[in-house]
Order: sequence, then C-alpha cells, then structure tokens
Amino acid sequence: MKIMVWCAARGGMRSVVEAYGRDGFLEKEDVRLVASYVDGNFLIKQLVLLRALVIYLWLLTTKRIELVHAHSAMRGSFWRKGLFTSIARLFGIPVVLHLHGSEMKPFYESQRPFLRRLIRRHLEKATRVIVLSESWREFVGGIAPAARIVVVPNYVIVPPPTDPKMRKPHDLLFLGLIGSRKGTFDLIPAFASIARNHPDARLVIGGNGQVEEADKLVKDLSMDGRVKLAGWVDGQKKQALLEASGIYILPSYNEGLPMSVLEAMAAGVAVITTRVGGIPELITNGVDGLLIDAGDQEGLANAISALVSDEGLRTRLAEAGRMRVENHYSDRVILPLLHRIYEEASGFSKRQGTASSQTLEGRS
Repeated sequence: MKIMVWCAARGGMRSVVEAYGRDGFLEKEDVRLVASYVDGNFLIKQLVLLRALVIYLWLLTTKRIELVHAHSAMRGSFWRKGLFTSIARLFGIPVVLHLHGSEMKPFYESQRPFLRRLIRRHLEKATRVIVLSESWREFVGGIAPAARIVVVPNYVIVPPPTDPKMRKPHDLLFLGLIGSRKGTFDLIPAFASIARNHPDARLVIGGNGQVEEADKLVKDLSMDGRVKLAGWVDGQKKQALLEASGIYILPSYNEGLPMSVLEAMAAGVAVITTRVGGIPELITNGVDGLLIDAGDQEGLANAISALVSDEGLRTRLAEAGRMRVENHYSDRVILPLLHRIYEEASGFSKRQGTASSQTLEGRS
C-alpha cells in the first residue's frame, strides 16, 4: 500500500489528484488518500488536519506502507506536508514530495535563514522531488542542490473534438480563483477596453474568491451585460463552458503549470496566458497560444482583440494547442512516467537499506 497526502480544497492540486483516481492510477498503485486540508473555517481545517494525522499514523503502524506521496503548495501547505514526510522518514518509508505551489519562490525568499534551511532539508531528504517544469527544476536545484528532482508536468485526458456548431467563437472564458494573483482585475478592464469594438464578445468568469470585488469592477465599467460571474464551476458544467468558448484567458502573475490552461488547450480552445512558471515551456507564443507579460493590460487587450478579430489565427492556435497537449501532456504520456518514479523511489529506499546493512556488518 502507498499513501498520498493531498489538499481536498478547490483548486488545481485537487484536480490533479482527482484525475489520478478517475484514470485508475490510484487503484493500480494501491494508493490510500489522506486529505490534510479542505475548504472551511479555521476549526474545520484543524479538525481535518488532526484526523488526517491520526489516520496517517494508524496506517503507518498497522499496514505495510511502501511509499508516501505528498502534494505540497507553499506557506502552510508546505509545512503541513513537511510534518507528514518527516514522520514517514522516521518510519524508514520513501517520500515523494510533489511541489505545486505557484508562489513557492516568493514564499522561500520571504523566510528567515533557519526556515530556509528547513525547507532545503525537506527537499533534500525526500526520495524524489517532483516539479512541474524545467524552470522549477532549476529553482529547486538552486536552493536544494542535493535534492533528487524529476519533472512531471500536470496532465489531462484529451477529449474527442468538439462539434464546431457548439462553439461560440467570441465567447471568452476564465476559470480559477478570482483575485489579483490570477489576473482577474487585469482581465476585466482589458476586456472592457475592447468591448465597444467587438459587440458580440462576451466574457464568462468562473471561480470563487474575490467575487464581490470583481462584481463591483464589472458594474463600475458598465460591463454588466457583457461579463458574467458564474461562480465555481467543475465537472460537466466546466466541460460545457470549454466546449462552448472560443478563447480561454488566464493572465496570472504566478503559476506552476495550470490545469485550466491544459484543459482549455485539450478542449480545442485558443489560449491567452502569461509568461510565468512553466507556461512558456507549454506554449510557444504565436504557435500554440498567445503569451503576454503579467500585468500588461494593454497587451492583454490587444491579444483578445487579435483572436476575436482573426478566425484563422484563433483556429490555428486552438488546433496546435490541442496537438501539443495530446503529444506531451496527456495521460498516456505522464502516467507511465509517474509509475516509473514510484518504482524508482521504492527501489532507492531498498538500495539505501541494503547499503546501510552492509555498512553495519562491516563495522561489527
């Protein structure tokens, strides 16, 4: 049996783990999920953490656990998973630490020296550290030179092609946490600046977060009839929006490798996003999507206008994006890689144990 410690709150990390379950990876690897964090108030979150620790310790003491796979973001998520992985190491169990945090760099840089050393220790003591892109490999390798790092991008299942009749080419879509980090407050005014010249364009914003602030901005810009705040969407509702939209926009300031961009590309939607995190490794500007600098509202408005105006460009980017995901970021590419990492991590632990035994025998 293996244990996967994860965050069950809404977001990309949950999407990744739910995909593991949907696509049979958890069953094939005999993985037990332990949720250490959920949406809710402070008390609920602490009770969930306590329950997770109790279940985790019970599993470690009563079952034969081959490996612990911990999904971590930044701040509290990193320290929580550090607790779980430290306990696993006390039991001599190999650890795979899977980093998702889009703001890991500023998180690390804001820490005091002794906390930076603790971060480095967690990274270097892990049997494997999974990162989402080559740029993240460079960053983690820079702060933890002895860490055993492997790149495993997020993945999606590429759905069958959408019936073109279902798609509204001038419908724009944003999915994610509404707020400054995801660029929502850049997107709304950028859209408003081009709306007069493109009267058939509409923007749907799906997500939770700073909904009231976004609603006020929409009203202040007189975009009530053109921008819809759809609330949090997932499952069939999300898929229906992807199938109906012509353009997907994620103007984030920080990202790892966003699931929403992968899902949009796989669904055949032309994408506009920013040059942050692992996104430039996924998208080549002008080839399989459009890239802008984070915070560049004028550049965002120009990109929106270009895709709304040019059907040929929009279609070409959408088709190339779908092909890019199918060839490099699909389940058939990524899941076999993750299976191999599990095998290597377990084998590494056994080799380390054999080496330790031989050393002790040599000393006796």
